[in-house]
Amino acid sequence: MMKTNLLSAVVTLGLALPVTAVLAQDTATEEELLTTPAETPEAEAETAPAEEPAVEAAPAEAEAEAASDEEAAEAPVAEDEAPAEEVTTEDAPAEDATEEATAEEPAAEEDAAEENAADDGQSTAEENAEAEAIVEGDAEGQASTDEPEVGVMEEEDHGAAEDDHAAGDEGDDSHAAPHIENIDFSFDGPFGAYDVNQLQRGLQIYTEVCAACHGLEYVALRTLSDETGPNMPEEQVIEYAKGYDVYDAELDDTRPATPVDHFPGSNLENAPDLSLMAKKRAAFHGPYGLGINQFVKGIGGPEYITALLTGYTGEEKEQAGTVLYENTVFPGGWIAMGPPLSDELVEFADGHENDVQSMAEDVSAFLMWTAEPKLGARKQAGFTGVVLLGLLSVLLYLTNKKLWAPVKNRRKGD
Repeated sequence: MMKTNLLSAVVTLGLALPVTAVLAQDTATEEELLTTPAETPEAEAETAPAEEPAVEAAPAEAEAEAASDEEAAEAPVAEDEAPAEEVTTEDAPAEDATEEATAEEPAAEEDAAEENAADDGQSTAEENAEAEAIVEGDAEGQASTDEPEVGVMEEEDHGAAEDDHAAGDEGDDSHAAPHIENIDFSFDGPFGAYDVNQLQRGLQIYTEVCAACHGLEYVALRTLSDETGPNMPEEQVIEYAKGYDVYDAELDDTRPATPVDHFPGSNLENAPDLSLMAKKRAAFHGPYGLGINQFVKGIGGPEYITALLTGYTGEEKEQAGTVLYENTVFPGGWIAMGPPLSDELVEFADGHENDVQSMAEDVSAFLMWTAEPKLGARKQAGFTGVVLLGLLSVLLYLTNKKLWAPVKNRRKGD
């Protein structure tokens, strides 16, 4: 019995040593696979036979040791060795298959990615080709249709359109750069002054016609009594001011205006204030937009207002629910303000002409005074300054001659 146990221990030890060697070799092989590229099938085939002799060497050693024992114990040992060998030999192919599968997975994934990219590129090219074919088909269909909405124009129609466009441009140019005549107002020139009677007529036209829509909120009512303005008596200014209602913050209500108040503002949102209109607009810009003629003719604000009031042609149209009136001076050729003046619309106390041209000049002169009420004082100050500068220049010249005369005479004597 003791011999049998000893024999079994020897056999077990002999079997354990080869298995341990195999496992160590498998572990080293796995580490090499992780750190080195995948081996080819030929290399795997060369490594596989190297493991089989080690497995076969274990039974040979066991048989040599068991030869000195009894024949009865040798038979079971031989039967036990056969299954062990089969298990060992079966494990090796399984491990090789696993290693081969692990090495082949990245290559398979790369192949699949390349195939997908090729399929995507092919599908994208097909879609682009289909889209181009659709666009070409639509273009051919549009070219073949006779409807005007298609946008394909024949040569004759294109020439007619160009003629119409040229005609339209000519009309636009006439509105963009209108010809405005220079008017000889009394306040033109370096010594010009306002005509009091003309300013009073212009005030009457503004009060009866323009004040219904436009305002003069920057003009004080008391300035109507200025000597360089309409020069109205103070009692008349007080009575004139009562014709307007102004808002009083202390009363939180409206009250009749007084001379210390200003003219009311515009009654309509789209009606501009006329206080500075004569200085905002310019009639003369030439030559060639240089504005040099303004030194001779002035800026031309009153001329622009006069031309605008007399530039209506009588044509009108409705656009977006608004009636527009054709005007040859207004930019764009159409204005929302209807013709404000007509012949004999206002009667003057002095019996002055009341045709459209005369009334337009009178109200333009009044608006020039509202924009520059101190025009006469400015011209007087300018004239005085020029005279003083001229006198100073003469004095400086004479002083220079006197100071340098001895030096010049001495040089001549030398």
